Amino acid sequence: MTYNVREHSYAVGGLGMTGQACVRYLLSHGAKVKAFDTRSSAALSDENLTKDMIASMQGKVETSPLTSAFYDDVDTLVLSPGLSPEIEQVALAKSCGVEVIGDIELFARLNTKPVVGITGSNGKTTVTLLATHLLNSTGLKALAAGNVGLPALDTLDTDADVVVLELSSFQLETTSNLALNAATILNLSDDHLDRHGSFERYASVKHRIFDNASLAIVWRDGDNIQPRSASLQLMHYGLGESEYGFGIAQIDDKAQLTFNGNALIDVSEIQLAGTHNVLNVMASLGLCHALGVSPEAAVPHIKNFTSAPHRCVEVANNGVRFIDDSKATNVGATIAALEGLAPVTTGKLLLIAGGDAKGADINALSPYLLQHVAQVFAIGKDAELFAKAFENTVLSNDLSEAVKRAYSAASHGDVVLLSPACASIDMFDNYMHRGQVFKNAVEEVIAA
Repeated sequence: MTYNVREHSYAVGGLGMTGQACVRYLLSHGAKVKAFDTRSSAALSDENLTKDMIASMQGKVETSPLTSAFYDDVDTLVLSPGLSPEIEQVALAKSCGVEVIGDIELFARLNTKPVVGITGSNGKTTVTLLATHLLNSTGLKALAAGNVGLPALDTLDTDADVVVLELSSFQLETTSNLALNAATILNLSDDHLDRHGSFERYASVKHRIFDNASLAIVWRDGDNIQPRSASLQLMHYGLGESEYGFGIAQIDDKAQLTFNGNALIDVSEIQLAGTHNVLNVMASLGLCHALGVSPEAAVPHIKNFTSAPHRCVEVANNGVRFIDDSKATNVGATIAALEGLAPVTTGKLLLIAGGDAKGADINALSPYLLQHVAQVFAIGKDAELFAKAFENTVLSNDLSEAVKRAYSAASHGDVVLLSPACASIDMFDNYMHRGQVFKNAVEEVIAA
């Protein structure tokens, strides 16, 4: 049965970018809408809605504590991913018999286009953007949406052939009917435990991506990412040799990325830094295959893909390589960067890390630091945790000081890697701001 938004009345919870996209979509399709936000300063923006839409919402946006009367004429609450389902406004909605969903669930009920979905602790944006690039380069009109920036609802009224969704755990926990042509959990490590409470609950939320998928794209050697349904069709990938799915084989003394045993591309031709990005390439090719684009057709277009900023991107090289991996906001991301860069680094790895650990266990980094890292320069709220996890750690007052100290310790052939393993909110506006401060500091020390 076709889902018709006109037949429902909605409350939208949270007026960030996703919430305002929900209000805009619902109003433009004739739905009854009201909204609330937990911030007293929240307001609808004319950058996101028309003036007529804003006028129609006068008196319908609540920033004070809610009473049950707010939900009297509401049957569905569309909750923004930035708001926890555990907040009192949601509990009140449920007590009033209101259904609680997220924008991805609303998208799922309305969408008719082929869709693939990507989640995981790390690498989601790289795979989402690479898969989108490959699909567009081979003749399909693909849109990247979801956690990557473009709200999923904004894809519904477009002429896109396919949608590539990056999905966070926050989005998945309010999603139950998302039908995907293919889905992948790239990896799982401790993250967002301050919201989910435990790794087990976090992993369970991530696995919701497979619930209505036709195909799972699965890393052979990944922990906690194998689909829990034995009936789901699988396509595997990994860094070892394999007759089926994607693998790596030595052919004529060269490491070749293969599909079903056939060589596709010399691994050295993949410009994305680190072996973890080779895995990302494989996952992207698998998603494309699920949408009808063969690996053979997609592979030539890998070479002209530009990586998203702040994800293992070289920002300077004067004999010492400086790599910005500011998007590494959890331990697993930093482990991936270390394991990906160590095999291709001739000198020492000098790591700048720290920030807000979000309740994660920094000690989980210890064996990787011992194996791959010469020295850690720690900053931010949880800098001391790095000192406890790794003896050769220097505490720095800020990122600029850490860059100066790392450069002083570096020699030709060494790598200075910003891969914080922590969120940025204790010292910076966001991870992008942190990456820019790193780049500015690098430029200063090189010029000095």
